Amino acid sequence: MIKMIGLDLDGTLLTRDKRLTKENSDVLAEAARRGIHIVPVTGRPLSGLPAAVEALPFIRYAITSNGAVLTDRAEGKTIRARLMCKETAMEVLAAAQGDDIIREFFTEGRGFHDPQTHRLLWNRFAGTPILDYLRKSRTQVEDLHQCLGDQNDGIENISIMCASPAQRGDVLSRVSCIDGIRIIFPWPTDLEITARDADKGDAFLDLADMLGIAASEVMAMGDGNNDLGLMRAAGLSVAMGNSNEEVLAAADHVTADNEHDGVAEAIRKFVL
Repeated sequence: MIKMIGLDLDGTLLTRDKRLTKENSDVLAEAARRGIHIVPVTGRPLSGLPAAVEALPFIRYAITSNGAVLTDRAEGKTIRARLMCKETAMEVLAAAQGDDIIREFFTEGRGFHDPQTHRLLWNRFAGTPILDYLRKSRTQVEDLHQCLGDQNDGIENISIMCASPAQRGDVLSRVSCIDGIRIIFPWPTDLEITARDADKGDAFLDLADMLGIAASEVMAMGDGNNDLGLMRAAGLSVAMGNSNEEVLAAADHVTADNEHDGVAEAIRKFVL
């Protein structure tokens, strides 16, 4: 019997234009009425949760920044964190410098970037719903390295977006030798860097254990490479129809894509 469901957001629960459909919302509400915990498990920082997801009254826990942070939203506190020290984060940012490279770091549920990255991001996502997400979850600072040096708390995640796969390969060759990090490949031109022990699946199973739920009683859904740990940890894993080949191969089942309420379809089939 499934007692907890972990859901990636982008490419899974949300449509391409970042909407939560009524069908998905209604099915999640029905699962919650039956006592099932619904948990967003996302690469986004906490401040980047969509308003439609934040408004769901049954979403108590959220796993954010690719598993770096587990938050109890009802209590307003972090209950698990796997963070980079700022010295390691500085190494990563220094290794990823370039005039056309987007660089951001995330701490305390929010992203920080400098004017160069701000311009590149707004150009890259002009005319898309991503801009609303960026406005909600990012702060522009004049000097990214100085801002990072001023931080007292650990760093959740670093996002690096390159202009081409070849440029990403160059950056990867420089950051791969840095100790204590996990490298995630969300897109052919992009990298995301977390602490080595930050993982969606580990955070999800730790939450299950806190709630007295066995791994065999959890279901996970995702579509991208950063969801692989989550999928492998769950007793029942479901890939979206829009998933890449690696995710499809790792999943127990495949549902419809995120444009056709694949989340609702899978929950109806395997849970309700």
